[in-house]
Amino acid sequence: MLLGAIIIAAGVTLYWRYVGNVLELDLKRHVASAGEEAADDFDRLMFADLQTLRSVARAAENFSPWEDSARMSRFLRVQTQHNAFQFLGIVLLDGRVFLSHNAELAPAFTSGILAETMEKGVYMSSSLLKNPQDGKDVLVEGVLLRREDRPVGVLFAFLPAERFEPMLKLAALGDRGFSLVVRRDGTVVLGKEIPAGSSAFVLLERAAFTDKGDSLTSIRRGMRSGNHALVDYRLDGSRQFLHLMPLSINDWYMFSILPTAFVEQQARRLAWTSLALVAFILLVFFGLICCLFRVRSVSNRRLFATAFIDPLTGAANFNSMCEDFSEKLAGMGGKAALVVFDIVKFKVINDLHGYERGNKVLQRVADVLRENMRPGEFFCRSTADNFIMLLSYEDRRKFRTRLILLAAQIRRDCTVAGSCLLLDAAFGVYEITEDIPFYIMLDRTHLALDNAKRMSGDKIQFYDEADLRRIVAEKQIENSMEEALERGDFSVYLQPKCDFSTGRMVGAEALVRWNKGDAGLVRPDDFIPIFEKNGFILRLDMFILEQVVSLLAQWKERGLKQVPIAVNFSRLHLNDSRYIPQMTRLVDKYGVPHNLIEVELTENVIFNNRECAQNVIRGLHRKGFSVAMDDFGSGYSSLNVLKNLQFDGIKLDKEFLDGFEENANAKKVIEGAVDMIKSLGVKVIAEGVETKEQADFLRATGCDVAQGYLFSKPMDVEAFESWLKKLD
Repeated sequence: MLLGAIIIAAGVTLYWRYVGNVLELDLKRHVASAGEEAADDFDRLMFADLQTLRSVARAAENFSPWEDSARMSRFLRVQTQHNAFQFLGIVLLDGRVFLSHNAELAPAFTSGILAETMEKGVYMSSSLLKNPQDGKDVLVEGVLLRREDRPVGVLFAFLPAERFEPMLKLAALGDRGFSLVVRRDGTVVLGKEIPAGSSAFVLLERAAFTDKGDSLTSIRRGMRSGNHALVDYRLDGSRQFLHLMPLSINDWYMFSILPTAFVEQQARRLAWTSLALVAFILLVFFGLICCLFRVRSVSNRRLFATAFIDPLTGAANFNSMCEDFSEKLAGMGGKAALVVFDIVKFKVINDLHGYERGNKVLQRVADVLRENMRPGEFFCRSTADNFIMLLSYEDRRKFRTRLILLAAQIRRDCTVAGSCLLLDAAFGVYEITEDIPFYIMLDRTHLALDNAKRMSGDKIQFYDEADLRRIVAEKQIENSMEEALERGDFSVYLQPKCDFSTGRMVGAEALVRWNKGDAGLVRPDDFIPIFEKNGFILRLDMFILEQVVSLLAQWKERGLKQVPIAVNFSRLHLNDSRYIPQMTRLVDKYGVPHNLIEVELTENVIFNNRECAQNVIRGLHRKGFSVAMDDFGSGYSSLNVLKNLQFDGIKLDKEFLDGFEENANAKKVIEGAVDMIKSLGVKVIAEGVETKEQADFLRATGCDVAQGYLFSKPMDVEAFESWLKKLD
């Protein structure tokens, strides 16, 4: 007993240290994320304001030659009413000035904006200025005005400083931190806690830095170098973080002060809860040992009963189902169905509302199931939110109706109080028609449940033999994939991309084909989803990339023209920190310029992993790779993704183009989408172009590149090289 206590005490100590280290790392990630979020929000708002100002500039250019000053002033005044600008003005090269409101602007001010904008293309004041109307602090932005593609003046706007105050509050930390926008010399541009024009470094003059390498001097040096940093220090007995992140405007930095008390309090609560749970388990463990010694016979009987009862819900457990299944089935005369039921994404309930409320939901679900059991029927809680039911069965239609009503009652009676999150139940059903072991029935029911979870609407799926055949086929593919890769059964096919205006090939997309010998070619749709599930796609993607860069290197040696090749990558790479370094090493191994490789990511992948996708796209751009969004228009997230992520190319999905010949609205939507994409300076590629009518229409809308059977089918390397020779 003493030895066991010593071992357990040592284990608890090690566990406590481990929890402390994990919580410390999580704390740093949390505060860094809060600072990065504030910087990204500021950059996005400034970019949106600049885009709005450019839109106003394009509208103002229509007034050229700007002879009617009264009309011009009315136009500018109307624009201030519809946008976030307090004041708008135009200054032309010939000295004329138009203002949205009556105000006195110094000639040096307007001439300074004109000179700097003509030099840089855009203007952003380096510090706060005073609005001549009301004396309030503003930032000034400016963009060029053009006439016949030549700069003729500047449109400038006043942005109220108070517009940026909400994003200087760190909502992610309960508004207990704050941010400043500072120049690299430390001068405050925007902020409430420290007035504009003051030095932000006064906050750190009395700070005691935790890491030996950190100091006020090193922070200044890092900001001058444009570095991103997270500094840990103590000030007046309170632990704080300073997060530094360069902004995309001028030489500004987001200078975030992040007090850790709020996050540390939550972390300590979690740690103590965890420790209390461990202590409770140990207490129960020792209590059980004592009970075993003192009342062995009574305990044995209780343990026997406990083995067949779920302690949380009071329902039967899986052991009880296994024990009583045959007897219960016989009592139904064989007219029964086995149902596996669980709550879709139940983990979200635990994460949002805690395990205690999640457990109460499970208890209410068990109560609902008890109410719906008919004489002779039986159910158990298997694991977590998974329940198994043996129900009487007449026909599929009536049975489906019963399950729909059951799902509706669960949604109504078991939802977490005070939450808008509704429970969504999924059912897998096996209609018992043959005498087979229980575990085989259960496997088939789980197979149906997996399919039900992928359904929309009523998630009820009956087992079908086709599901079993599909599983067998998938297993055969998995059993042969490793050998196929080593044997070289996977090969690259290339589909040319052609310039819409000239018809000349300007690049290609790499596609994978699997040649199984006598069995012929396996369609990518038959093996890519399987590789996505088992992770083999990570190796296959890199294999295809190596084949592509090897071909590019060979073409250079043979004097053939090198053209950019697009390579598709799985969503699994987005969460792999080794992805970009591995890709870079592979391309550099063959001495291929990075701009010849274009990474294609599908719209669905980007939408479901937006934060990871944003980091990956930035990393690829830093390495010189271009990035295109594939399947644009296949979902509902395209516009939302476009406004947040920077792509070099957008590929219009083939289904996005279907039916435009007979649908005038479809044409307008496509034309508007292309015009919007091109206004962002992004190349538009149309895939699936199969008819001349499609090509003519897409060319007229302004699409840059075409890909499809009208121009060429995917071809093997030898046939593609014949195309390359024609380019010489």
